Amino acid sequence: MNFHYRKLLPADSKKYRETRLDALEKFPENFGSSYETESAKPKLAFELVIEQQTGNNFIVGAFDGDKLVGICGFAQETGPKIQHRGLIIQMYIQPEYQGKKLGQQLLQTAIVEAFKIPEVEQLALGVITHNLSAAKVYERAGFTEFGMQPSYIKIGEKYLHQRLMLLDRKSYVSL
Repeated sequence: MNFHYRKLLPADSKKYRETRLDALEKFPENFGSSYETESAKPKLAFELVIEQQTGNNFIVGAFDGDKLVGICGFAQETGPKIQHRGLIIQMYIQPEYQGKKLGQQLLQTAIVEAFKIPEVEQLALGVITHNLSAAKVYERAGFTEFGMQPSYIKIGEKYLHQRLMLLDRKSYVSL
C-alpha cells in the first residue's frame, strides 16, 4: 500500500463527499451531523471550501494511491478575539484501513497545516466518549482533555457524551 497525505484540492471534492457521507452512514454515533440531512444537500459545506480553496479552513486526506481513505478537517475561528483558535473536525478513516496508523499520520498532517497559520495557537476537538480508539489517537498527538459535554448527541432516547480536548502550539511536539 502506498499511503500519502495532503490537503484536498478542487478535483478531490467528489471523493470528499463520498468519504464524508460514508463516515456519517457507517458511524452515526460518532458525528453530530446525520447522513440523512447531509446526503440531501446538493453541496456539503466543506465541499465548497475544497472547491474554492479560500480562507484558512481545509480538509486533509489520506490516500492509498489515488483512493481517498481518510479525512481530517480544520476550521479556524473567525472573530478577532478568537482567531487564535481552530477546530479539528470530521476525522475519519475507512474501516478497512483502521488500525494501520493512518489516523495518527492524517491528524499530524492536519496539525502541521493548521499551525502554519500564524494566528493559530490552539486546536480543539470533541470526541464521543465511547470512541476510545479515536481518543487514543488524539492523546498520542498531545491533545489533553479540558472538559466534558454531557448529552452532546441524542439518537432516539440514547444520549452520548463528548470529551473536549485541546492542543496548544507551545506544547506541540511533532511525532
